[in-house]
Amino acid sequence: MPRSIRDIAIALILICAALIVLFSGRKNGESGSATRILYTIVRPFQQIVSVFQGHVSGIWRNYINLVGIKEENKALKREIKNLIAERSSLLNAENENRRLKKLLNLQTQHEFSSLVATIIGEDSVGWYRTFLLDRGSRDGVTTDMAVTVAEGVVGRIIKSSANISQLRLISDPNLSVDCRLIRSRDRGILNGSLDGGCVLRYLDLKSDVKPGDQVVTSGLDRNYPKGLLVGTVDSVRKGPQGLFLEARVRPAVDFSEIEEVIIILGNPGGFDIQPGLEERR
Repeated sequence: MPRSIRDIAIALILICAALIVLFSGRKNGESGSATRILYTIVRPFQQIVSVFQGHVSGIWRNYINLVGIKEENKALKREIKNLIAERSSLLNAENENRRLKKLLNLQTQHEFSSLVATIIGEDSVGWYRTFLLDRGSRDGVTTDMAVTVAEGVVGRIIKSSANISQLRLISDPNLSVDCRLIRSRDRGILNGSLDGGCVLRYLDLKSDVKPGDQVVTSGLDRNYPKGLLVGTVDSVRKGPQGLFLEARVRPAVDFSEIEEVIIILGNPGGFDIQPGLEERR
């Protein structure tokens, strides 16, 4: 017989013997000494059973508590996720309101009518860099209309359907903008470059252009109103044939961050500028 089973059998025999003596005595007094002896024998087993019961009861209570804590943690995690999502939504709404407020302020500064459009797509395959806007001919948008944001010029509309228009960025090599330097008033033609920046070409060799000079639209190409910020000169060098200076220009707009733009609904290709007026401004 295995030892564990034998030990259990002995314990049961002793417990049964104790019960027999306790309840079979002829008189209370006659069984007193025997009862005390059996109590002495049985008492360790009672203590073991009592300790075991207390231990099991404690384990059960701890288990119940752990289950409750686990459920509470799940609920707290769900609440944290909901709060994070709500905070993200509020921040997004706040940022959108801030952007739209800047655009609305810019609209009030233009002497031409304009409307706000949202960027709904992008096409930057090859040399072409264009955005798709959620405004089209039904909104009065036609080709060659200027597009800006609060920071500066974004580009020009090149196609327009009923509800969608295509915007070409000034960083596209296929787009040209007639520009001036604010400080020296020198004039040049701005083109996009393959690295995402711009180059101001055909500056006179005697030009006083310097890094840090700001570049604005001249209005002479009749596609953009005069004086819109285009960017800042980063560096200056001679052109390929050495006949003109070229200035590397950093666009004023970070095209990767814009989500809404303003389309200027002025007469495409026909912003009227009085002769000589651009020289006095």
